Amino acid sequence: MTSVEMENEFLIHYDKITNFDAPGYESDEISRFLTQAQERLILHIVNPRGNKYVTGIEVTEKRRKDLSELHRDGIGVISANQTGSKADGTFFDLPTDFLYTLQEEATISSTSPCYDGDTGVEVKPITHDLYIKNRKNPHKKPYGELIWRMDFSRDTIGTGPKRHELITDAATTVTTYSFRYLRRPQPIISDTSIIEGLAGPLDCELDTIMHRAIIDEAVAIATGITSPELWQLGRQEASLSE
Repeated sequence: MTSVEMENEFLIHYDKITNFDAPGYESDEISRFLTQAQERLILHIVNPRGNKYVTGIEVTEKRRKDLSELHRDGIGVISANQTGSKADGTFFDLPTDFLYTLQEEATISSTSPCYDGDTGVEVKPITHDLYIKNRKNPHKKPYGELIWRMDFSRDTIGTGPKRHELITDAATTVTTYSFRYLRRPQPIISDTSIIEGLAGPLDCELDTIMHRAIIDEAVAIATGITSPELWQLGRQEASLSE
């Protein structure tokens, strides 16, 4: 569906639920509801605890297809600002549309001939607690075939790219950090409004199978504002789309 078609279907469902007895919404407001609904559904798909089947983003084929249009390949760029990096750690800037990591690996150089030039080296996401606990453990800390990855703040809060910190052993240097990631979708705008710095009209980028789920969630958001009692009833009868 185009964004205009999604707006029209939103109006049909919203009027049906409210029995034409609630304030109407303008196109720019509906676009914001659709964009907010899109974001909510993505977060529920990514978070296994956020959906009724308790399944993550790639557990079922349906869930893989739901967000497949947002999959991209990326290469991390060594950050110009390395202030605060850990010993043997390096900050890498991520793409500006980066949302979540799906898969990651690295190519390395090493003073050890066994590992020098290796490609497809495992990059393992860890917590800061695990880093503190195992950084001196010779059996668990990084080595030639294992790199740790931790999340870190943007160089410039709010405007700079997101960053990852890669932790290696002293003999290893990451020459290429590559990954497949979930990118942030553009807003859904049915008119010439500006949302998130982008001017419409803009159609939904997600697979068409997701469009009606987005509309249903947008209607729920709008109903929750104008008719809270109807919103509560609807939430008791249905959960977010899977």
